[in-house]
Amino acid sequence: MANCILRRACNKPALVFARSLVVGNATTKSALFSGSLLAPSHKQQILTSAVRQFAVSPVRNSSGGSHVTLWNVERALSLALLGVVPVGLMFPSQVGDTLMAVSIVMHQHWGLEAIVTDYVRPILFGTTVPKLAHGLLLVVSAATLGGLFYFNYNDIGIAGCVRKIWTTKAKE
Repeated sequence: MANCILRRACNKPALVFARSLVVGNATTKSALFSGSLLAPSHKQQILTSAVRQFAVSPVRNSSGGSHVTLWNVERALSLALLGVVPVGLMFPSQVGDTLMAVSIVMHQHWGLEAIVTDYVRPILFGTTVPKLAHGLLLVVSAATLGGLFYFNYNDIGIAGCVRKIWTTKAKE
């Protein structure tokens, strides 16, 4: 029974150690796991409030704009791609190819931006690398869109390319 109570009282030994650092006295391992933790004293309750005040961080506001609106626009674009791509492939035209190019590049840009934001964080890489990653993403997205526009207006276009690939027969 005492073992269960002791485990419950010491399930966060780091917090007990942090409390002792706030007061300024060193805590030994025997003090951390002694029976004195079974019945908390008034002194430990005072330390708890000091640690809580120390650990509370201010509420941070978003950098601006409504993220819910952007999320809804991303979902609407994903849904629109279900119609834009088949219609653009069934009825090839420059307008359809341009609409496909813009929609596909926006979709890939937002997806890759979410990946860069999630995995190239300032806490891991500093402040410079995430900015470079976002800049590189903008360059890649602009180059992709420019390449698709060039392909649409100076060659057979996206729909024409897909149709040509589908009609190609394998050499036997």
